[in-house]
Amino acid sequence: MSQHLDDLEKVNYEDALGELERANLWLLEAQRKRGMDFYDPNANQLKAHKSLARTILFCGGNRSGKSTFGAMELCFHLTRKYPDWYPISKRYKHPIKAVISATEFPIVSRVIEPKLVQYLPRGYYKFQRTMGKYLSRIICEDGSTVDILTSEMKNEAYESADWDFAWMDEPQQKIKREAILRGLVDRGGRDVITFTPLTEPWMKDELIDRADGKSIDLITADIRDNKFTISGTPILSEEYIKQFETTLSEEYRDTRMHGVFFTMRGIIYKEFSQEHITDFKYEYPDPVICVLDPHDRQNHHLIWAFIDRNDDIFIDYELSVHCELDDLAKKIKSIEKARGYKLRKRLIDPNFGRKPAAAGSNYSVMQELAKHGAGFYEPCDDIELGHMIVRDYLHCDFSKPMTAVNKPKLFLSKDRVPLTIRSMRNYQYQEWQGKTKDDRDPKEVNKDKETHGADCIRYLCIGKPTYGRLTESHEYELAEAPY
Repeated sequence: MSQHLDDLEKVNYEDALGELERANLWLLEAQRKRGMDFYDPNANQLKAHKSLARTILFCGGNRSGKSTFGAMELCFHLTRKYPDWYPISKRYKHPIKAVISATEFPIVSRVIEPKLVQYLPRGYYKFQRTMGKYLSRIICEDGSTVDILTSEMKNEAYESADWDFAWMDEPQQKIKREAILRGLVDRGGRDVITFTPLTEPWMKDELIDRADGKSIDLITADIRDNKFTISGTPILSEEYIKQFETTLSEEYRDTRMHGVFFTMRGIIYKEFSQEHITDFKYEYPDPVICVLDPHDRQNHHLIWAFIDRNDDIFIDYELSVHCELDDLAKKIKSIEKARGYKLRKRLIDPNFGRKPAAAGSNYSVMQELAKHGAGFYEPCDDIELGHMIVRDYLHCDFSKPMTAVNKPKLFLSKDRVPLTIRSMRNYQYQEWQGKTKDDRDPKEVNKDKETHGADCIRYLCIGKPTYGRLTESHEYELAEAPY
């Protein structure tokens, strides 16, 4: 009897193994034939898919899931098989004309073509190829098409076409992207760019820094953001990520690991992120400080910031204008009145504030402004101390829950201070000291370009203003400086 039960259990066990093997074979075959049905995005990919912006920038380190996102976004539109979570307003209801722009045809062969073969349903499409056997066009059975272009091709190859959707993989030449945008106009098309920012620095100024979450949305991805899918399925191993990280030179590490622009590797406020840019509203009588970075040949730059009861600083408004000092004083007072600010103090760049207001004048810039009713005081001008204090205000571990301790203390208005935001993003040290790059010693000297907004924030934060001191102490009563 015991032997019979053992034989029966063995038969059942072998049957179960057989069933499991057949199920695995079926799953592998199903994934081979229609891989997109099994797509499980990571958190950043899901966020990018759900974005309603006309242009989506997926800027990330190596192996952060960029190309997979781009390929799946294209596959959704070609097949019109959208997951339930995909935004209805972005869904196409008809065959589309699409374009892929890559850096070179070997990249198409090594990266893009395998992705599309992996995800598109088998038998749904056919490939057309060049004389050199490179993929040049995809034709789907319902009439959807995809043109394949690369930066190797002449600019004219990007002209005289119209598309519903464009996927640009890796940094793009400016003239070719402009041609693609022209091709999207007729159909009101959308585009995504998936890239590691090693080249094409124009994209930083004209795309990244203009991301507003509406017309242009930016998703920045770290290589470690691609360790798991949203359902918890492992993707990349921490062990292999660390091995890769140790092979990278210091100058490329931030770009390849974290998606930081290579041209911005000397960035001063690396802590500054999209999380510091938000929507808020000034509420009277929160105390307000005005900060001025004046110039003689460039625009004057001013910010107005209020401090709330938690001693958080909110950069609420900015002004960039080139005018004489008497007109500047009028504009300052007009803005403060119109916005209903409870003004407690004004600060000015001390290096410029003491300069003569005009050639041969006996008045300094500070005295001239005070004469016209806009008094200013000098803040501390210790640059490195200012950098440290601003970093402290920015600091937060966004991978952990927000608490009373783990939270930033500095916020900027998304809509009202775009120039100051741009300045904070671009504020960097000069790249090298010494006669050649071989010296490889970072300069502790700021680049002059676009520093005005960041300088204003430094002058503001170095004094560590608090709600209590600004509202209760007579030291902070607004007064006009003597002239």
